Amino acid sequence: MAAPTDDPVTALNAVLSEVIDVVQDLKQAHRKVPETHALHAALDDLSRDLRTWAQRLIEQDEQLGVSPLASISSVAGRKPPNLWPGVATDDEVRQLVGEHLDRLEHHVIAARAAQADEGSRVALADIERGLVVHREQLRRL
Repeated sequence: MAAPTDDPVTALNAVLSEVIDVVQDLKQAHRKVPETHALHAALDDLSRDLRTWAQRLIEQDEQLGVSPLASISSVAGRKPPNLWPGVATDDEVRQLVGEHLDRLEHHVIAARAAQADEGSRVALADIERGLVVHREQLRRL
């Protein structure tokens, strides 16, 4: 995990970068879980929220007058690892996704502390609340 930064834009983009990483790994996780499992639906919900959060962070960057992709790699510029070369259990998927959500939450908390912009603070607080909901949902499955 990258060291926290006091620069608001860098901190905001660290969250966006982590969201992109989670989206990529979530795609692999989603393919490993049968559609009939409750975890599959939970991953669908998380995927929708991640896309919403990414868009919201991009909009915050634009409001701050910066291009997020000037400082981070786009999805196309990233090569995700093969997380499971074979079959993965729901528990393995749940554990990996939970670890991603924990890491993302750490980035969100650090970024929120660095923000002077109210819009960015609100966006990050909303993401943090969403992460709590998704982590709790994973625990219940």
